[in-house]
Amino acid sequence: MPDPPPTRGPRRRRPGRPHGAPELELVRRVRVRRRLPRSPLHNLLIKPSQELLRSMGVLGKTIWRNPLGLVVLGAGGLWLAWPTISPRLPLIMGLGAFEPTTPPPEVIAVFVEDPQRTIKALELWRRKPGSLLVMQGRPSSQLDNRLYLQHQGKWPRDERGLIRLEPGCDTVAQVGALAQLLEGMTRSGHLTMVTSPAHLPRTLAVTRIVIGPLGWRVDGQAAVTGDNRPEHPLRYWRDQLRAQLLRLTGISGSEPDEKCT
Repeated sequence: MPDPPPTRGPRRRRPGRPHGAPELELVRRVRVRRRLPRSPLHNLLIKPSQELLRSMGVLGKTIWRNPLGLVVLGAGGLWLAWPTISPRLPLIMGLGAFEPTTPPPEVIAVFVEDPQRTIKALELWRRKPGSLLVMQGRPSSQLDNRLYLQHQGKWPRDERGLIRLEPGCDTVAQVGALAQLLEGMTRSGHLTMVTSPAHLPRTLAVTRIVIGPLGWRVDGQAAVTGDNRPEHPLRYWRDQLRAQLLRLTGISGSEPDEKCT
């Protein structure tokens, strides 16, 4: 006859808990580490480089493990990002408290092919005492622009603070000539580009690439003109490549000034 199954005795209570009391849950203490704020350089340079390497797959891992590849990649990324970093460098380095008491120079630049642009630039110039107004365009455009504004009674009587800048056959070349003018100033400051709404995005992109590395903060102001047709998107990317070429070699790729029509 088989042995009877073993019987269990009374269930033992855990020590320290009264009979019938609910069982308490164990609470773990989790130590939360405070995340330090990222440096502005991390968002501008390091993070984009990491994302680029991840998207490159095996090649990105190879470059990440190769110190020379990292140096080349970092130098190239810094060179491309420098137009964005340079105007913010005093704030990144904490040098804002040591700036001179005199305000930074204020410069307004306008392409004078359409007089409506110049009228808008003159309005901004009058609202900012002490600023400089740079009128850019070929000699024939400068003359037509002045005669039109004089006939309309909008040409300023006091021409102090007005600068005529004639070199350059197109946007990239004109921005390059403006960069040479601003390099002669003792301090960098704020630059406002005035042009038509359709032309403004391309102008700002080129100006920030060419003049941004000089430490100038670049903004734009649109002036409604007679021709506001949208530009072809390829012109936007083409002129950015030309602006990078101008930074690298000093060559804008435009025609010589004597061949401007």
